[in-house]
Amino acid sequence: MARVIWERSGNPGPYVSRALGIEEWQLRNAIHAIKRRWGLGGADRVIIYDDGTVTDEHGEELGDILAEI
Repeated sequence: MARVIWERSGNPGPYVSRALGIEEWQLRNAIHAIKRRWGLGGADRVIIYDDGTVTDEHGEELGDILAEI
């Protein structure tokens, strides 16, 4: 079962990129692509799991960071 590694607002940056084993720019690009696909903006909060899954704050799956890179 995946574990939440980020659920705050703001930029997840170095902590999440290290946890996922990717570069910060890859994380940033993937999150922007996922949010854009769902019509979300930068201020919209998402939850990131240690398997790369991204959900909205209600638990609906939006995408996978690792599949975006």
